[in-house]
Amino acid sequence: MKKIISIFLSVIIILSVSSSPAFSVESGSYSYIIENGKAVITGYTGNETGLSVPSTLDGYPVFAIGEGAFQGNENITSVTLSEGICEIRDSAFASCVNLSQINLPASITRFGENAIENTAYYNDKSNWTIRPEELGSPSGGLNFGNGQDKVPWEFIMADKLRYLYLGKVLVRCFVDGSYSVRDDTTVIADAAFRGEEKFEDCYLSSKTVTLGARAFQDCTSLTTVKINDNCKIYEDAFLNTAIYNTKSNWKKDFLVIGTRAVDSKKDCDELNVGDGVTFISSGVIGTRNVYIPSSVERIDIDAFTGRMSVIYGHGGTYAQSFANEYGFIFVDLDNILLGDMDFDGVLTPNDYAIYYACVTCAHKMTRYEKLAGDLNLDGVVDAFDAIHVQILISDKTAKIKGDVNGDGVINQNDYTFLLNIVMCNCVGVGENFIYRADLNDDGVVDAFDVIYLDLYLHGRVDL
Repeated sequence: MKKIISIFLSVIIILSVSSSPAFSVESGSYSYIIENGKAVITGYTGNETGLSVPSTLDGYPVFAIGEGAFQGNENITSVTLSEGICEIRDSAFASCVNLSQINLPASITRFGENAIENTAYYNDKSNWTIRPEELGSPSGGLNFGNGQDKVPWEFIMADKLRYLYLGKVLVRCFVDGSYSVRDDTTVIADAAFRGEEKFEDCYLSSKTVTLGARAFQDCTSLTTVKINDNCKIYEDAFLNTAIYNTKSNWKKDFLVIGTRAVDSKKDCDELNVGDGVTFISSGVIGTRNVYIPSSVERIDIDAFTGRMSVIYGHGGTYAQSFANEYGFIFVDLDNILLGDMDFDGVLTPNDYAIYYACVTCAHKMTRYEKLAGDLNLDGVVDAFDAIHVQILISDKTAKIKGDVNGDGVINQNDYTFLLNIVMCNCVGVGENFIYRADLNDDGVVDAFDVIYLDLYLHGRVDL
């Protein structure tokens, strides 16, 4: 138990350190934090109107424009991001009301929700596109009404048939029915289609590398999405869509499109990937325990978003090689050591402590702990299994005649344990068990030994 407490305290210390907020660093007019050895810009105090964001700060490559980093800055009219910057996070340039020109590098792979909302670029109706087929005139031109050359903003607002691009990034789309993104589209922004209840079908480009978080959330009529295999899908992209809400699209605990797991059940202690799934996307696994079948051939490294995970699977599969490469605990279901509740390959007091927590309902067993924990193979994990594993742990040194449970003393607990073993016709475990429990030395452990132990405890016979 002391080992358990020590491990628990160590984990708490590690988590408290790793979860501490990163310290902001000032570099000229910029402030930034370090994430995985790269700079994320968190603020800007300069007065430049035409801003060129550098590729490095104090020698650190700039990876992202952080959430709200430039939000509300009314001085900036144009911004150019250096090559190498990969992410623009939520509200990064929101309400920069005079920002009319934004130059993105080819390295951009993530575009946050409301990143440029209420900027001059966002509010300029000429930057929005309306589908021509909705505005066809008898003469073959575009019929905007009143002789206008540009799409009236009020018309777009009323009919919700518009989309906004920034370079090759689809920022926002209001659309009914079906929609195919532009062929050159590389990034679908976070929440790009969110809430479009009449949106039914979407076809992404073969060049699309990112489908943002919550991209289709609450598109309750969305039944079809065509995605290329190289497109990275972020969390909750399909939440509360017709795809998500159709039971047949779920295999075990995972939402599957084609053979790709794109979401999973929430708030679960353990998840089970259905057979036939070949690919697990980013942000899908937020739980500690997950079973990955032999059919899985690819897993995004950031598929795991929660606590340190334990992967259960079969030896020699991709699941095992993935776990080994990225430092996850892997449990080979083909070679489980009975009683090994922490799956470290040996029986230790830690296993007994887990048994104790399970039996006293302080810990809810996973399906795999139930599999490993049924040491006497009677179909349940109970106090008898806990005592059995305690015997196995101490068996090599437990050689006291009558000390049936191997705890070093002879008392009523030994009598109760021996009685239950005999009544349940269970086989005792441990190489020294027969020696300790066969009190009349006839070579078997039976009711006569129970009677003999009872007589000893009442002082009527000696051992």
